[in-house]
Amino acid sequence: MAMDQVGTSGPRTAGVSRLSDGLVIARARVSAHLAAAVDGDGAVRRPCTSRTLESALLLALLRRRGGHPQQVQRLVAHLSRGEAHASGFDGALVQAVLHGKRADRDVVADELLAGFDHFSLVRKRLLFDVYLAAAGAVEFEASMLRPAARASAREDNTVAWVEMVMLSVRVLVAHRLGRAQEVTEGERGRLLELLASSRVPVWEDYPAAHLLALLAVQEFDPGHPLMDSGVTALLDCLNPDGGVPSISNLAVFSTGVAGLALARGNADPALLHRMGDYLTGRQMPDGGWTFGEDMLHSDVDDTSYAAAFLATADPVRHRDALVRAAGYFRNIVGPDGGYPTYMQGDPSEVGMTAGAVSALAWDGAHNADLMANGARWLLDAQHPDGTFERSWSLSEANTIWRAMWALHSLPEPVRTPLKARIAAATAASERFLDAAQNTDGGWGYRPGDRSDIASTCYSLLALSAMGRLADQDAVVRAGVTHLISRQDADGGFTALPDQVAPRPLLFDAPVFSDIWALLALSSCNRNWNR
Repeated sequence: MAMDQVGTSGPRTAGVSRLSDGLVIARARVSAHLAAAVDGDGAVRRPCTSRTLESALLLALLRRRGGHPQQVQRLVAHLSRGEAHASGFDGALVQAVLHGKRADRDVVADELLAGFDHFSLVRKRLLFDVYLAAAGAVEFEASMLRPAARASAREDNTVAWVEMVMLSVRVLVAHRLGRAQEVTEGERGRLLELLASSRVPVWEDYPAAHLLALLAVQEFDPGHPLMDSGVTALLDCLNPDGGVPSISNLAVFSTGVAGLALARGNADPALLHRMGDYLTGRQMPDGGWTFGEDMLHSDVDDTSYAAAFLATADPVRHRDALVRAAGYFRNIVGPDGGYPTYMQGDPSEVGMTAGAVSALAWDGAHNADLMANGARWLLDAQHPDGTFERSWSLSEANTIWRAMWALHSLPEPVRTPLKARIAAATAASERFLDAAQNTDGGWGYRPGDRSDIASTCYSLLALSAMGRLADQDAVVRAGVTHLISRQDADGGFTALPDQVAPRPLLFDAPVFSDIWALLALSSCNRNWNR
């Protein structure tokens, strides 16, 4: 679409000047609002909001065990407040735990996984069916047994949460169908071993996995000490609204992306040093980072953002951590040059590959081979319309931003042989974003969706990575004007959630709204590249 001088009047220079002044004020306000979320040790520990899945599963578990009447009442009240707006998968869960109703259609295939194109599709189909069955929305069926057995026995279940979730599915399905003899004592023992392995009260800060494991152990050893301690941990993490958060601790990830935003916004160096020192203290032995505190397994996404922040804030101060992070990326990269989320050998993903390439740009001379291979993989992964797979976000613009950030961060020796391909990829993404902009100046998850703050921020970040800045570009000016108009009175931003985990379930971490907004407002009047 064409946008011209949105939000301005009079001569072009006067309008741009007024917008620039408003941008500076808006950026300062959101920067202050985000800085206030940083704890004394440098961490950002803002909670995730409650989610229907975890709240319904905890209610089902408490009813199966008995006791905790006050917490049961709080969960019922929480789910009841959202009942009128719950539909599809969430609606089936709510109707089951509140009213004992069965789902009248296949909400997993018809809605939740419709159009879901990912290597984990078969596993996700089984998992979400079992979630519904555990809540009472559907029956446990014999057809679940064979895929549960296959999924739990897979040799590539080397990520602890995948192994525990799929083993929990196998145990729960077999016991609920009266076929407990098909589960070995070794499998039950392994489930208990995994459940006891977490260093944090809620298993790996992942309530849904913890709940599924407890529901499985309830079937064969309800008096096991891990049952009482697990229930206590989950009850302790209830939000004030009585529901269960989707993630119990997101501090490491939040600190990395918040630090990146604050560094781009020229925040107080002392604050950035505190945040950087917190992150370097949380770096794992393999050189990566986790999403929550005291977890066991690092991942590419958290490592990419943490390393990008440290390199932006002070690459000299944090050189040792950055070198270790580069070693992590070198050890996990796939043979195709792309990066998976968790384990080498898993399929490469756009967001992960783009994040790794961007994070490696602080020392392009030593990381040139990794960046070149990653860039070629990204170029091959682009769709004809300029988009990429959405992966961990509902917004098309998320991976466009990350890919363009990566491709335009390449050192000149790497960029030169790929110059024509990068130019073509950039043009395709520009065409998509220009056409997808709404008449209010913002962007939605996908073309035609109503504007949301996260998608608008990602789109502005993508355009700025491609060199289109507010003082030169009407599309960017319109987007900035729209974003500023959505700022809250306290300087922060309130947005629809766009992040998904487990894919494709949405989760909401409200602090992300400030983070994406500050990143966007800090980039659109200058090039994103370092």
